[in-house]
Amino acid sequence: MASKAPKKANLLDHHSIKHILDESVSEVVTSRGFVEDVRLSNVRLLIGAIIIVIALFAQFYKKKFPENRDFLIACIALYPFPTF
Repeated sequence: MASKAPKKANLLDHHSIKHILDESVSEVVTSRGFVEDVRLSNVRLLIGAIIIVIALFAQFYKKKFPENRDFLIACIALYPFPTF
């Protein structure tokens, strides 16, 4: 690892510093023989997609508000379940 050029980051930008630290930790861990596991990130993305689909159904349902009250209640009730 000493032969690689040092990475540069803007020290006033905390996102840049975090990105460099994340990359460095990932390189160190994978260089020691560990495999990167991204299943948790993929599950979080899937949960987010499910929640977005529920919100889109609630937003663009074909009936207007007083008529779609039961549908909106069902969507609101479903909203927290993918997060478990």
